[in-house]
Amino acid sequence: MNTEKLFSEFVAAKIKDYLPAKYQEADCRVKESIGNNGIYRSGIALHLPEEDGERIIYMSRYYSELKAGIPMNKILGEIAVQLEGCGELDLLLKKGRTEDYQYVKPYLSISLINKGANRRRLLYMPYMEMEDLAMICRVEMPYSEGLVIIEVMNEFLKKWGVSKEALFGDALKNLWEYKDFKLQALAPMVEHLQDDRRRPENLLDVPDGTPVDLQEMLYILTNRENVRGASAILSPKVMNKISELFPEGFYIIPSSIHETLIVPKRWGLQIKDLKGMTCDINRKMVSTEEILSSHIYEYDREAGRIRQALEPKEKKKGMER
Repeated sequence: MNTEKLFSEFVAAKIKDYLPAKYQEADCRVKESIGNNGIYRSGIALHLPEEDGERIIYMSRYYSELKAGIPMNKILGEIAVQLEGCGELDLLLKKGRTEDYQYVKPYLSISLINKGANRRRLLYMPYMEMEDLAMICRVEMPYSEGLVIIEVMNEFLKKWGVSKEALFGDALKNLWEYKDFKLQALAPMVEHLQDDRRRPENLLDVPDGTPVDLQEMLYILTNRENVRGASAILSPKVMNKISELFPEGFYIIPSSIHETLIVPKRWGLQIKDLKGMTCDINRKMVSTEEILSSHIYEYDREAGRIRQALEPKEKKKGMER
């Protein structure tokens, strides 16, 4: 029995009691979809007769609140506020001329997802491959309450009159030039969570040639928002800076779609041990929807690309072929 779907059905039946009078004629139904890594998502879709589209709110967060003991009436009230806000966002998007590619272009961003675990989603989306991963594009438009995030689908390319290559070229340019990425030692970052005054240093901001203490074994690489920050590894500027910090080389551990861990090679850790650690983290500490990969990567600075890190015996087999 899918209890989250049952919860969604209950919300769809009761939510109008928490909405203003104009919503009483709205059609409200359960909406199901497949999220990242094939994870089932259940939500509610509300459609007003005078509106072209429907307002969709997914229920995972609110179902978790219910299980945590939050009263149902409080949850329904919060969902009602979010549904009303969707109308404001819809108006914002129409005013924002989202059908105009030149307007949208500065807001293009890239996310990394697992290619194999998202085969069904990728049928409907433009994407580019990188090892066992896939790059997908998103539009991230800021507004007063945060970000409007829209994943780019195949039909958008026809509407915008652009090719997949042009789309990713523009998105990668934004990624390289405008994203505020950060590289911080993991231990001080954990301490910062416990004491906000002890802000860890962003090593990407350290001027070239400046002495810096690099005695930690693990460093976390992400973006300013700590959301979908694994895309930082796509920026040559970021990767080259890390190469300067760790000239002996480094491994990239995909700890989730939100961040990666950087491990300097000077510590002598074995790839098989890092793989074991990554699998353990994915199994125990990362939700299925946020898993990126269980492979270990490294950066080839001369080629300017990310590749899977192979153990010596695997490299030998590849050379023999």
